[in-house]
Amino acid sequence: MSIHKPPVVKYPVTFQKGSSKKIVYRVIRNIQQIKNNQPVGTARINKQTYMVKKDGIGWVVV
Repeated sequence: MSIHKPPVVKYPVTFQKGSSKKIVYRVIRNIQQIKNNQPVGTARINKQTYMVKKDGIGWVVV
């Protein structure tokens, strides 16, 4: 019998490098609520881990 794995959900992350801004879809991990009810998590973009926070319907790099 196989172990049930939850589906991998990818969220849009607005990633800004220099003057260019693009939206990438990444898996957000370690989602936590901080005191002002702001969800914060981590995402791997280009083999680097970034802190991201919820902003409207997407996430932005902190």
